[in-house]
Amino acid sequence: MSQLNTSYWVFSVTPENWQIARQKKIWAVRSKNITQKVRKGDFIILYVNGTESFCTIIETLEDWYQATEVVWADEMEERIIKYPYQIKVRIVQEGLANVKELVQKLSFIKNKQKWGVYVQGTPANMGRPIPESDYQIIQNAMRLNPLPGDISSLLKRRPKIAKGTTIEEKELTVIPKHNEIRDMLLEIGKIEGKIAEVEYPIDNLRLDVVWKTIPTGNPKWAFEVQLAGNFYEALTKLKHAWDKWNSKPFLVTTEAYMVQARMLLEGSFHEMKDDARIVHWEKIVKLYQLLKDVNKIKSEIRL
Repeated sequence: MSQLNTSYWVFSVTPENWQIARQKKIWAVRSKNITQKVRKGDFIILYVNGTESFCTIIETLEDWYQATEVVWADEMEERIIKYPYQIKVRIVQEGLANVKELVQKLSFIKNKQKWGVYVQGTPANMGRPIPESDYQIIQNAMRLNPLPGDISSLLKRRPKIAKGTTIEEKELTVIPKHNEIRDMLLEIGKIEGKIAEVEYPIDNLRLDVVWKTIPTGNPKWAFEVQLAGNFYEALTKLKHAWDKWNSKPFLVTTEAYMVQARMLLEGSFHEMKDDARIVHWEKIVKLYQLLKDVNKIKSEIRL
């Protein structure tokens, strides 16, 4: 039986950060606004990217506190605290609750063909809690299908890549790391004669990259690199830049998540859908390489 005012949430998480959450019994978020939604005693269902499954349910045990050191995989990679608000948790249930097997039963997933849109984000479901009845369906599915003894075998599964309305298996292409693509965008901006900056502050958040036309001006272009996970938050930052500075918003992502990003632009972020650009990361790499080649040739012929 649920306690009074208990809420149930879905959060998407990378496999690496899922493992850290399980081992350290903590959860963390980037935005203070989320700490005002998710409270002590709430339950969080973790959807692990690449598995098509809800894998862990955690309960928040205490109030949120300030993080003092890097903990998460992407924080360690970038050597900065990206999720400053942490909370202690306990594991309530673990198992493999496959979304595609449950989708017809889950009331919070309105569009059954585009279920991926509803399980991505921190929180997912467009930042809204899910009904307790859906929580119970997911928890029961986890009970019936425990996690494999060798977790690494689960994490090595190939992600499914959306193509049109079907899902097919594809060989993985090596995707550059987040910071590598971010730095390419920085260099492209400089090559194009823009004032380019990384980790640009916007209120209590930071944009991955912005381009300006003059040093003291507002950003004319805003970029977020989102290779997996929290598209809702990335689009929230781009929407904020669009509202505040009329910046042109660019979301750089993978083929697997482009459909989900477009669905969000048709829904919660429809106001900026005509201005927003969703760009495959390969185009950024190609543009970067072409511009570098052009500059090299110019230098060689002293043009």
